[in-house]
Amino acid sequence: MFSYAWLILFLPLLGFIGLSWFGDKIPKKQAGYAGCGTVGLSFLVTLSVLSDLLALEPEKRLGHVETLYQWVSSGSFKLDLAILVDPLSVFMFLIVTGVGFLIHVYSLEYMKDDPEYSRFFAYLNLFIFSMLLLVAAADFFFLIVGWAFVGLASYLLIGFWKEKTSAVLAARKAFVMNVIGDVGMVIAALMIYQTFGSISYMEVFSAAPGQFRPNDDTMVMITLLLLVGAFAKSAQIPLHTWLPDAMEGPTPVSALIHAATMVTAGVYLIARCHVLYELAPYTMYFIAGIGAITAVFAGSMGMVQYDIKRVIAYSTMSQLGYMFLAVGIGVFSFGMFHLMTHAFFKALLFLSAGSVIHGLNGEQDIRKMGGLRFSMPVTHITFLVGAVCLAGVPLTSGFFSKEAIIMSSWHSEMGNFVFWGLAVLTAGMTGFYIFRVYFYTFFGQSRSPEVHPHESPIIMAAPLMILAFFALVMGFAAHWVDQFLGPVFGVAVHHYEDAMLETLAVCAGLGGILVAGIVYMTSTDRLEFAKQALAPVYDLLFNKYYVDEIYDFLIVKPVRAIGAFFEQKVEKEGIDLVVDEVGSQVHEVSRGISFWQSGNIRTYALNMVVGMVTILLFVVFF
Repeated sequence: MFSYAWLILFLPLLGFIGLSWFGDKIPKKQAGYAGCGTVGLSFLVTLSVLSDLLALEPEKRLGHVETLYQWVSSGSFKLDLAILVDPLSVFMFLIVTGVGFLIHVYSLEYMKDDPEYSRFFAYLNLFIFSMLLLVAAADFFFLIVGWAFVGLASYLLIGFWKEKTSAVLAARKAFVMNVIGDVGMVIAALMIYQTFGSISYMEVFSAAPGQFRPNDDTMVMITLLLLVGAFAKSAQIPLHTWLPDAMEGPTPVSALIHAATMVTAGVYLIARCHVLYELAPYTMYFIAGIGAITAVFAGSMGMVQYDIKRVIAYSTMSQLGYMFLAVGIGVFSFGMFHLMTHAFFKALLFLSAGSVIHGLNGEQDIRKMGGLRFSMPVTHITFLVGAVCLAGVPLTSGFFSKEAIIMSSWHSEMGNFVFWGLAVLTAGMTGFYIFRVYFYTFFGQSRSPEVHPHESPIIMAAPLMILAFFALVMGFAAHWVDQFLGPVFGVAVHHYEDAMLETLAVCAGLGGILVAGIVYMTSTDRLEFAKQALAPVYDLLFNKYYVDEIYDFLIVKPVRAIGAFFEQKVEKEGIDLVVDEVGSQVHEVSRGISFWQSGNIRTYALNMVVGMVTILLFVVFF
């Protein structure tokens, strides 16, 4: 009954193909409208699928596999070109196509002066298709295909400005990190097929509980290998270093990759494979621990950065830590709920930051901003909405989704004081770093008097206002999300009530905002004094814990040295020398016997006679 759901994937794919082939042959505006239109239509189809899904009884919403055709059949191995339509996939469809459409519309104006306008929208459509394929896959094979396509599309988008060296290097870094994750995914898929004789979600998830006991070695290994892919795609420690550098791409790319789509793929993967992870509690504790540590780790770095997009990128990494903490302690719907609210307010923050950059002619350093609340009132309000949601101010969407995770980190069966403490500490950091950016950017006096900031046009402002509205109100959809996703995860999660713990978490976020106001809205002398007093800590955070330098020392330089050794000793002095020597010897032998080619017919005849006599003597006497 959901066969038309294929249109959700095909429409962005059609847009990519059309813009790739004909984008340069049509006017720029039409290329942009085509890119936006395909994603908009995909969103409308998603709404239709949602309506049909809601019309079914909750127990009948699962397991709708729509097969286009059987692609491969060899012995017991069968691979269908199929998609899975259930509450979890439709939930992700709504986020990817809905937020993705608003980002496309925003890009119409933001990228209008770029000479590669049609190529940009082609890449955006490819990215949306890839993410939808990842989400819609009904088996691990097409999950990996979508996973790889998302990596390719992100590489193309991050390095879109190919004449910019830093963008190309950032794209390459992101691609390499994600390929590391891809390797883990492929090995996990092979183990799944070897173990279950199938790679179909439905068959694997139905067989696993009866075949394995909790923490079986095979199940722990499979879940850990899948986790490599999740950590790489969602920028969790230690595969996180690509995410801040990905800010070298255009701002709409940052919003698309780091808000609603690519970086949330790891969270979606764990939620989709929750049956396997529930059979590996050791792995789930590991997920929760890494998520909590990453949340604090990224938040601390965001507190001292000055590039407006990088601060928001570290915020994304930190909020993803919350999501991993949630799925790690088994409250999967809370993790998905925060994924949804985060998509709205983080896309809002990125696009508002893009509006600021657009109004300041490309400036991204918050130290060169200031006083923009008067010249950019719409951007000011929308950024403030995104900031209060991110900081978890009560009654915003971020408050509801983060508080649910923080409460569960203490009260759930797998929760404990350490997880709760790290989550609350992160809440305080979050309030501090996002309002640090807010005060730097919109208050005080302009620090670049030669630049005349201006408000963004309506086609950029409209998506900001829509996102701001949903960022404020979607927190009240928590109960609906629980009910909608309940059939997927089997049980409804418990909403814990603890006034004291909730108050502490709220106070942490509000305290971070207050400290930011005291530090950045008062004398700059205090700020400089604090930097000097805490210079070692400040340098450590500003230099991102020197992780890139450590990787460079431990991995990059040794690999380059080994490569240089093999190039010189093995390739040049080994393989090349052997090949050259063979050629030289053949040349010498040829020159040695060349006297036989005299051109004299009588000599050739004599040689033939001598040869024949020699052969006859050999036959007779031997």
